[in-house]
Amino acid sequence: MAAALLASAALAAQAQNTEAPDTHWKFGVQFGTVQDHSDTEPVAQFSLGYALDRTWSVEALASVSLITIRTGGQQPGDHEFDGAFGGRVLATLPLGERWNLVGGLGVVSFEDEIGNGTLFDSTREHKTSPMVSLAATYRLGRRWSLGLETSSYTQEHTFNVGLRSEFHF
Repeated sequence: MAAALLASAALAAQAQNTEAPDTHWKFGVQFGTVQDHSDTEPVAQFSLGYALDRTWSVEALASVSLITIRTGGQQPGDHEFDGAFGGRVLATLPLGERWNLVGGLGVVSFEDEIGNGTLFDSTREHKTSPMVSLAATYRLGRRWSLGLETSSYTQEHTFNVGLRSEFHF
């Protein structure tokens, strides 16, 4: 259902916009939170993308937890997000001259730290998951855009939200 909605939005956007973009590459920085199981932590996400045209783009991304010192002593089964990296395909739907709605589908590999009840010992778990995202962005000019993005690593039911800034070059 989500893929069909994303595809139809992309086709509608393609029909509306036939101009070529003046910048193809973009570098993004995003600060926000990730909710992994019942734990919410601050994260930073960095991305590098390439716009194929006004509608379609591809992006590589990496997310890291901003908690560098863990408290230790996690209860058995408690999860703490460590980081993720992956890629996604993005479809852009223009909502006005400067506003865009951007939907993404991709795959991420992520790592969780899982507590086992002891003070200094935990287990690391690596998983791969589909990723879906939705962002509202505002293009400030030729080089900068700002926005709000929500995403999820669907296999683990994480929920991520963050403020996003992009530099277009």
